[in-house]
Amino acid sequence: MKRKSVVLMLIVSLVLTLGVWNLSYADDLQDQMDAVEQEKAAASEEMSALTEKVEAAQKEVDEIQAVIDVKQVEIEQAIADIEQTKNDINNRQEGLNDRLRTMYKNGSVGYLDVLLGSNNISEFLNNVEMIQRIYQNDQDTLVELEEQHQLLEKKQAVLETEKAELDVEKDKIVVKKEELVANQAALQEKIDALNAEADAISAEIEKRQRELEEQRRQEELQQQQQENSGYDGGALMWPCDSKIITSEFGYRVHPLTGIYTGHTGIDIGCAMYAPIYAAEDGTVIMSQWYGGYGYAVVIDHGNGMSTLYGHNEELYVSVGQKVNRGDVIAGAGSTGWSTGPHLHFEVRIYGEYVDPMGYF
Repeated sequence: MKRKSVVLMLIVSLVLTLGVWNLSYADDLQDQMDAVEQEKAAASEEMSALTEKVEAAQKEVDEIQAVIDVKQVEIEQAIADIEQTKNDINNRQEGLNDRLRTMYKNGSVGYLDVLLGSNNISEFLNNVEMIQRIYQNDQDTLVELEEQHQLLEKKQAVLETEKAELDVEKDKIVVKKEELVANQAALQEKIDALNAEADAISAEIEKRQRELEEQRRQEELQQQQQENSGYDGGALMWPCDSKIITSEFGYRVHPLTGIYTGHTGIDIGCAMYAPIYAAEDGTVIMSQWYGGYGYAVVIDHGNGMSTLYGHNEELYVSVGQKVNRGDVIAGAGSTGWSTGPHLHFEVRIYGEYVDPMGYF
């Protein structure tokens, strides 16, 4: 029973070691996830700042556009006023011309006839004053209209200059906004990539969690089977003279298929025909060609435990034969699925594969 306790302690130690490794691996993934989340948070803050700048730029564009629209209305009004002033000048000029043409057609010399036709000095003076007022009014009106026309043209020129300057300023802000929008798009691509990376890491974490759960389940099952097996024969004997382990128990890349798969035992490198020993007392339950194992021997040690010796070149025992611990049962070889001379050694508890290293 003391030896059985030692074996159980070895299994527990192995479980704890694997658990620490897996926890370390999980911690590394979590560190990666934390780093990605920090990058996402920083990118999100940057995106918020960019969005505020884009909105501010758009607001500035809208404000300038509103001023431009007002300027455009003022320019159009100024143009309309200029046209009206031109029409007024033309109408006033045509009125003068019409009076001159009328006086010419009537055979009058104009204002001089009005003066000479006065009956007395008072009427003469009144007529002179009237003629002067008419003439002065026509001249004042023409001068005023010309000045108004010039002022309107200057106003139009100023308005168009201001509008052109506003257009330039607006174009600058539009370019700035377009650059901000382009930065937003680039940042969004970065955020999308970070989200994809976070999803991949999350999926890997979930996968590792499932693998850990399955590994723990298998370890608990193995420990339970070991506890229930009743095997109390002590530590097994090393099955050959060589101590070189070329492949351990567990998952590995298969040397022939290249597939990542489970390895159900340990491989011990040894020379052709090297003696293979029974690891414990028992009964031979198989001694023949066994598929990928090549020529193999299986020994039942009782209470649910059996051992397998594979890839042999020669078999020295037969089914039903009783063997003792240390008996030579085969000569090593490279039969079956093998890349060179070695012993594939397995320990099974009620048919379940367990790590042989916990039983020596």
